[in-house]
Amino acid sequence: MPSRTSFPVKDTRLAEIAWLVVIAILIAIGTTPLLDFLARNRLGATIVTLALIAATIAMIRRAYVPDSPTVRADVTKACAYCVAAILAFVTVEWNPHWAIRACISAAEVAIIFDITTIAARPKTAPGEQL
Repeated sequence: MPSRTSFPVKDTRLAEIAWLVVIAILIAIGTTPLLDFLARNRLGATIVTLALIAATIAMIRRAYVPDSPTVRADVTKACAYCVAAILAFVTVEWNPHWAIRACISAAEVAIIFDITTIAARPKTAPGEQL
């Protein structure tokens, strides 16, 4: 029986972008029912959304590396995710009519920005790290 030889993946950017597109589609489809469910269970929703906000603030702090050449893009991307988390909190707590669509839009913008930064990332040569 012949053996299969596997080749190492040379560039993972395409796979990352494809999965982010899948996530963006799932966000567009499922966010409204999820936020409605969370709005009905306010205590749990408050805990979840505050944890999301804390995680995205930690993401901003982690993204800030002053001597990195991509520090602006990394911090901006993290801030975009933080805005989406804050809008989720606003939606759950106060339920203004504009907040659900604003939350979805902010999450989609954050993902599009993430895709853009992944696509702009330089390719690495085999055996080389960024």
